[in-house]
Amino acid sequence: MMAAMLGLLAVMEAAMLLSVHQESQTSDEVYSLFAGYCHLTVGNYSICPAYPPLTKDVGALPLLFLHPVVPPMTQAEVSDFRSGRIFLYSNRADLLLFAARTAMTVFPIMLAVLVFLATWEMFGAGPALIALVLIAFEPNFLAHGALVTNDVALACCVFAAVYTFWRYIVNPNAWRLAACGVAAGLTLASKHSGIILFPILFLLALVEFLKPTDCVASPAQSSTGESPHGQDALVDTPPNRLKSALNLILALVAVAAISIVVIWGFYGFRYNPVLGLPAPSMAPLLDGLPSRRAAAGIALAAKGHLLPEAFLDGLAFFFATASRPTFLLGVRYVHGVWFYFPTVMMIKSTLGFLLLLALAPFAQALRARGFRREVLWVVVPAAVFLAASMTSKLNIGIRHILPVYPFLIVLISVGAWWLATKRRAWGIVVAGIVLFHAASSLRAFPNYISYSNELWGGPLKTYRVLTDSNVDWGQNLPAAKQYLATHSATPCWLAYFGSVDPAYYDIPCKLLPVHTAVIWERQLDEIPPDIQGTVLLSATEMSGQLWGPGELNPYEAFRTARPADCLGGSILVYRGSFHVPLASALSLLGKITDLANHGKIDAAVAEAQTAETLAPQSVDVQVVLGRLLQAQGRNPESQQAFQNALRFALTIHPEAQDYWVPIIENELRNR
Repeated sequence: MMAAMLGLLAVMEAAMLLSVHQESQTSDEVYSLFAGYCHLTVGNYSICPAYPPLTKDVGALPLLFLHPVVPPMTQAEVSDFRSGRIFLYSNRADLLLFAARTAMTVFPIMLAVLVFLATWEMFGAGPALIALVLIAFEPNFLAHGALVTNDVALACCVFAAVYTFWRYIVNPNAWRLAACGVAAGLTLASKHSGIILFPILFLLALVEFLKPTDCVASPAQSSTGESPHGQDALVDTPPNRLKSALNLILALVAVAAISIVVIWGFYGFRYNPVLGLPAPSMAPLLDGLPSRRAAAGIALAAKGHLLPEAFLDGLAFFFATASRPTFLLGVRYVHGVWFYFPTVMMIKSTLGFLLLLALAPFAQALRARGFRREVLWVVVPAAVFLAASMTSKLNIGIRHILPVYPFLIVLISVGAWWLATKRRAWGIVVAGIVLFHAASSLRAFPNYISYSNELWGGPLKTYRVLTDSNVDWGQNLPAAKQYLATHSATPCWLAYFGSVDPAYYDIPCKLLPVHTAVIWERQLDEIPPDIQGTVLLSATEMSGQLWGPGELNPYEAFRTARPADCLGGSILVYRGSFHVPLASALSLLGKITDLANHGKIDAAVAEAQTAETLAPQSVDVQVVLGRLLQAQGRNPESQQAFQNALRFALTIHPEAQDYWVPIIENELRNR
């Protein structure tokens, strides 16, 4: 059993490292990495407070031995994503990034070990081995496990906290309670959404309090008379219900208290984010929170210095997170939709996993008296986390519900083992499904980020139904470089979604307008309204998720065109002649802004009028033109431009209303 466990963990580690070795940095990684390095070297916790320190520090730990240079930066650069790009690419970027990613694999490997141990302790060795196979080949953990992000770390820490709490309930002692408190603290230190752990633990405590008072046998004892590790069977519930409730409440209070101490430890037991400087006022940030109750709670914690200021800042960011457009099944929704995460699970889980999940309710073992307690301990956390995520309006990736997977894996492994041991035929079926799960994962290598199961066409077809971190997170610039080196692609055009400047990979293409270009800090190329040659287009840009539907999307024409190739599942290749007037108009806005900033208003107006000719219904172009005409003193024409912008925003561009209408109306009031 030990050899099998080590072998599966080795395969998991190799799959993660070999895949990320072929990937450029994803959108959020370098900002976290720079923040973690600043934490460890100078104790600065003010950078990237939206993410707690755990994953940032783990990723940055190897950098202490590589001694990277931190170049001079302005305060504005330090305060946004540009700082991470400047830091990483002023050093040996590939070496630093791979070292950080290698360190991050501690979380998926530890999670796999915990799933194995928890399943063995709760249900026995057979289910534990199946669980380990399932998690070792789970494509979503292989996709995100080595990235310098906090999604897999959260899954690991939530599972650890629930598992250690179960062990405390089984055999209460101070050490087990302390372990649960530390795991809870690590959960909060990994991601602010980890606060959902405490409602989960409360519900599990309630399950313990309400369970029948008769003896509940441990899973192993129900069949063998002994527990798998020689521990005592779960004993009778104490007859004194009030005492039982009090003990559970005190345990939860102790876990919360220990977790707060752990959080303070990650911030150096210091309230101020920067040593020697007073903490800035949180009032402006709290004023923008949609929940006044959350704002009041954070303000109270800040006033009493109950938690570090940087952690409270991040908590405010968490509660302030607004809805973003959602792209699902080829349809763009203005806001998040409740069915997003269940649907994404159907797309991005292997068919083997889904088949075992469908079979689980038919496994009598999951309803057996000896298993009921443990089944609730894996069902409740998964159900609560999934339900909470379904109420979220931030629908940008399956990575946000990764904590659900370990609990479901434990559950379906028990059902699979019970079915496999009942009849030889079922044993063959279960073995075949588990092997199918592993084969589907191996078949996707190295394109785990863009994974979808065979019913949806696999990784190279996922872009049709999903986008963003489900498919295209900026990871495939190396694939683009290799493609251009082996194919005749002159001229070529690139619309790339990601925070890496394509110049780092010597991509020779002209750059089309994209949302992330501001991070690169260089002006995009001026694009003609008609282009020909090879177009490399990120799936996220093509989908219109960030631009909007129809005429809002400068790449709408590509949505119905058939790509000649798909690089890593995220960059689509088109060849031919294409009419892109909106992209051409948007490419002029940077030049227009530069002219205006240098006082060349007349030239800026001329360029803006050219942009208007190319895309007369663009709100962006009309607003820029209106402001420039006002600067020239041409108020009637400026008024007309803003009225045009308002008309387009209210009718032709309905999804621009929330952002543009208040801005345009304010401009018109001030005319």
